[in-house]
Amino acid sequence: MTSTDAWHYALTAFLILFGLGLAFALFRLGTLLKHVTTNLDEAMGEVVPMLGKTSITLDHVNAELEKVGKVTDTAVDTVQTVDHTARAVTHAAAAPVKAVNSAVEGARHAFESFKAKRRQRGGVV
Repeated sequence: MTSTDAWHYALTAFLILFGLGLAFALFRLGTLLKHVTTNLDEAMGEVVPMLGKTSITLDHVNAELEKVGKVTDTAVDTVQTVDHTARAVTHAAAAPVKAVNSAVEGARHAFESFKAKRRQRGGVV
């Protein structure tokens, strides 16, 4: 047996052991991938119905938000109507109040003027 034959036997043993180690590692990797696939299938089986329920819930929430939007719009319209009515009533009530105030002020001024003239004349009209 020559040194070249020894190297060939050593290389053959190394390659056989390396092949067995590689086969074992690939077998373990295949087993791992099988477990991962099984777990993903189980997770998908649980997640897909949950996503369907979530979609339905979101549809209901959107419908309720539309109703709230309509109520809010109605409330805004009502507040604007009340504001407009209050302004109209205030304006309508202000004109007679100003007229009465002017009339009272005119009567007071006339009475004061009458009293002042009477004092000047010594109490005789």
